Amino acid sequence: MKENIFMITGCAMLLSISSITYSSEGPYVSGNLGVSMPSNSSLTDSTAPDIKIEIESDLGLALGAAVGYGFANNTRIEGEIAYTKNDADKASQNGVDVDLTGDTSSLAFLLNGYYDFTNKSQITTSITAGLGVAKVELNDFNVSGSGLPSANYDDTVFAYQVGIGVGYAVNQNVIVDVKYRYFGTSDVQFDTTEVEYSGGAVYAGTRYSF
Repeated sequence: MKENIFMITGCAMLLSISSITYSSEGPYVSGNLGVSMPSNSSLTDSTAPDIKIEIESDLGLALGAAVGYGFANNTRIEGEIAYTKNDADKASQNGVDVDLTGDTSSLAFLLNGYYDFTNKSQITTSITAGLGVAKVELNDFNVSGSGLPSANYDDTVFAYQVGIGVGYAVNQNVIVDVKYRYFGTSDVQFDTTEVEYSGGAVYAGTRYSF
């Protein structure tokens, strides 16, 4: 009988600890490392508005770091710096493809909000949405073998993201997670050229709560 009481008490304490892990208030820091998966970008030029070119890019690097605060109602708010970089692959227009060199990158500053779906286990899911600004760059951009000089462009535009994730509580302070995010911006303007910029990313991350 005493052994049963001991086991029941121990299980109750473990469940309590798991619950506290996900409902604790206070500040936290987090870091994310992942793979950027850019969408194809449509490129149009005001000097030839009827011509649309599709730009494809390779998988690339995605990084993020954030400082935030968790509240007792399962919500969090954070400020994040996010960076992505992808090598350009090719451009397509009317069935004709040309190889590209150079890369695209973005450096974004975002204010994110989260809702955590808590339970009595060490695993939880969350949804997020964020708004901010991003500096989008084309670096050493050129058509392979064209003999033309490479070009560099940049523009700062409105940015947004939405996402979903799953986290595992290693202990009361440390959570490791995997997440998917879709990131997009308003159209980027490079001189007379307008470019769509968006894509997804898969991250592995760690969050430390104080």
